[in-house]
Amino acid sequence: MTDFTIPALKSSHGNDNRGFVAGANPGVAYGRYGAMFDAPSAQKLPQEALMALATAMIKPDIGAPITDLEPIDENPSIPAGYTYFGQFIDHDITFDPTPFNTSAVDVGALVDFRSPALDLDNMYGRGPDDQPYMYEKDGFSLRVGRVPGHADAVTGTKADLPRLPDGTPILGDKRNDENKIVSQFHGAMIQFHNKVAADTAMLTSFGFDPAVKGSRFRTAANIVRWHYQYVVVFDYLRHICLPGILTEVLNFGEMPRLPNYLKTEAKFAYMPIEFAGAAFRFGHSMIRPSYSLNSVVTTAKGVPPEPKTRIPTFTRDETDLTHNLNGFPGPLADVWGLDFGFFLDLPAGPGAAAGGMKVPQPSYRIDALLTGPLQDLPEFFKDTDTPAKLSTMVGNLAFRNLERGQTLGLPSGQAVAKLLGVLPLTDEIIWSAGSRLLDSAKLDAEAKADVQTTTDARAKVFEDWGMDNGCVLAGNCPLWFYILREAEYYGVKHRPDDPMIGFGGQHLGPVGSRIICETLLGLLWMDKSSFLHSNRGFTPLPQIAGGQMTLARLIEYALS
Repeated sequence: MTDFTIPALKSSHGNDNRGFVAGANPGVAYGRYGAMFDAPSAQKLPQEALMALATAMIKPDIGAPITDLEPIDENPSIPAGYTYFGQFIDHDITFDPTPFNTSAVDVGALVDFRSPALDLDNMYGRGPDDQPYMYEKDGFSLRVGRVPGHADAVTGTKADLPRLPDGTPILGDKRNDENKIVSQFHGAMIQFHNKVAADTAMLTSFGFDPAVKGSRFRTAANIVRWHYQYVVVFDYLRHICLPGILTEVLNFGEMPRLPNYLKTEAKFAYMPIEFAGAAFRFGHSMIRPSYSLNSVVTTAKGVPPEPKTRIPTFTRDETDLTHNLNGFPGPLADVWGLDFGFFLDLPAGPGAAAGGMKVPQPSYRIDALLTGPLQDLPEFFKDTDTPAKLSTMVGNLAFRNLERGQTLGLPSGQAVAKLLGVLPLTDEIIWSAGSRLLDSAKLDAEAKADVQTTTDARAKVFEDWGMDNGCVLAGNCPLWFYILREAEYYGVKHRPDDPMIGFGGQHLGPVGSRIICETLLGLLWMDKSSFLHSNRGFTPLPQIAGGQMTLARLIEYALS
């Protein structure tokens, strides 16, 4: 992929920065949720059915050592870092604190407590004038925390997040401390801003006026936001979406094609419930059960060297910060800084090659399976306000997502596919397993057993709840599950050489890709300060982009 110059698109929008610090939309600190599709809600399923489906979506898996590959589960086309960059993006654009297990919500009145724009308000907050405690005394640099060390990383974490003495992070959005990986992506973005803000020559080329109070911060934030937005569009979306959909929606050089996102009655950007409640939760399936952080921190503290395991993503152990990747709060222990070569296509420290480590660690496939630790989220261990029958499911992320989709009144996956002009998956395909290229004759015994186990679990859910007990799953698949199963079925185009292409999940399918592309490009289009509305066109600055503006390059520049 080469860098693209974004021309001055045909738009009535100007390029002013009013309201820039507090949010991308002047006078609108927060946004609203709304429906992207004019479709009825899917038929409501009883909680027992949601529990059964959630249980079928969990795949017990402790993970393999970093010296081994896991071709059945691993996605050969997406490094693990994109999982957590996606989480960072989500925390930038959407936050709904409605309590779990609410029976229903008025979507039109539902407030998105993040600005509906890719404006990094999760990092900048309301800016140095409103939240000076997040900034250094110079008024333009963001505060950083202690230096944790990162072994021998070429590109490694420079500093932990700024924290209070009790470990509480000082952030625009506390969710960026919910695990030790996303917190370090947030920390890298802070370093990116501070490096740009200190480069007077770069700022001057972008319009910095030293005679104007606050110009240094605003200019730096503008540069950081535009490069971040560019990476979201031209790198992140290309990695996660069905090939061709981004080009179709972006409509390069003209107004983006947003027939489903744009609403005549919407004066400002809004957050589609189909995106927030279903499509953009696809990243949960990409989470690995465990990770190694650098060439020294490959296993949890106290774990014997054999069998070699990585650090668990989540566990109930809250006695020691070096037993898992839990957050809330999650201060970084010594030498727990990321080697970003373990998570992105960057050179890893020399210890990785010497130890025979397979880096970067791939993400897991985008499929209708979540790894075991996600059925027991540490954030909900102490929830005492949940009805008894839900007590075993309250920390199950699959169940929480399915329940949330019903609360929002989401349409079925089949209904959305029809509105998009996409032939819906049949029930036979939805409630089975594998991609459209599955050839059992080419699978070894382990892979065949894996497909069969998943197929049996899904078939049992459909058998029990397809048309019985007043529950009709036939033609009525929950949108989130549908999007994941669609990715599993159609996700075979990024890496045709994948030895386990029969498991699919390399990228999203047509429904998930369209919802996500239209939403993210719609947010940028409705934001008159985004890079899409640059009056002169926008090309990433060469000193930042190097030869190609990707997530890996952004992190490399920020931490060099």
